[in-house]
Amino acid sequence: MLSQVMATRFIRRMSNGRTLPCLIECENDLGEKIEVVVKYSGNLYEKEKSLAFEAIAAMLAADLGLPIPEPFLVELDDAFIALVPDAEVRLAMQKSCRLGFGSRLVTGYAVWPNGQTVPRRNVTVAAEIAIFDKIIENGDRRPENPNCQFRADDFLIFDHELAFTRALFWVEPWKDGGFDALAKRGDHIFARPYCETGLNDLSHFLSKWEGLDASRFQQYKTALPPAWLQKPDDVEHIDRIMSYLVQVRSNIQVIAENALKVLR
Repeated sequence: MLSQVMATRFIRRMSNGRTLPCLIECENDLGEKIEVVVKYSGNLYEKEKSLAFEAIAAMLAADLGLPIPEPFLVELDDAFIALVPDAEVRLAMQKSCRLGFGSRLVTGYAVWPNGQTVPRRNVTVAAEIAIFDKIIENGDRRPENPNCQFRADDFLIFDHELAFTRALFWVEPWKDGGFDALAKRGDHIFARPYCETGLNDLSHFLSKWEGLDASRFQQYKTALPPAWLQKPDDVEHIDRIMSYLVQVRSNIQVIAENALKVLR
C-alpha cells in the first residue's frame, strides 16, 4: 500500500510555501530510481500526524480509483540531509521525522485554472473528487488553491495534509446539509456552478466504496509507520478516522443521494 524508498539526491524545491515540499530522487529496494515529491514533518501544522492524514487520503483515493500519484514512504537519513544544498530545506528536514510522505512525480500536466468550467465528459470524475473531499473533510481544493492538475481528460489530485481536520459547522456527509457548500462558487473547484452539466450517476463511486470494509481501513492504519504515531492522542485521532470511514461505508447510499441532490 505504501512502498518505502530511500532519498538519494536532492533536486529542487517544488515551491516556496510554508511546507517546502521538494523534488527528490529516490531509490527503491530493486535499485530503481524514482523522482518523488516529498513532504517532511518539520514545517507541517500537525507534524507527523499531517503525514498520516496525507497517507490515509492517498490510500483511500487509490482504492476508490481516483487520480492520485503513487504514494511512498520516503526515508531521509542524516547523511542525505547533510548534503541538501538549500539551507532552509536542510534545517526543516533536520527537525523532521526521518520518514516523509512522497508522491511519484507525474509530468505533462498543468494546474487547473481558477474558475475553469468542467466539460461534460469530465463531470463524473470531477464530482467523485468533490464528494471524496467532502467525505475526508478536505477544504483545501478551492479555486485559488486547486491542488489539482489536468491533461486532456485526465485529472491529478494531491496535497491532503489538511484532511480529517473538521472545520467549524462541518456536517457529516450522510446528514442533510452535508453537501450544501458544493452548490455555490468558491468552496470547491468542482462545485456544481463550475460544471457544464449536472451529475446523474454515481454507480462507479458507489461500487468502489461497497468493495471496502473495516478490515481494509485497518490496513491503512497498519501501513502507517510507528514514527508518525508517537503520541497517544495521535493514535486516538487515527482510530477515530478509521471508525469514521466505517460509518461512511455504512451510509454510502445516503451520501450518494445527498450529493446528487446538489450536483444534478
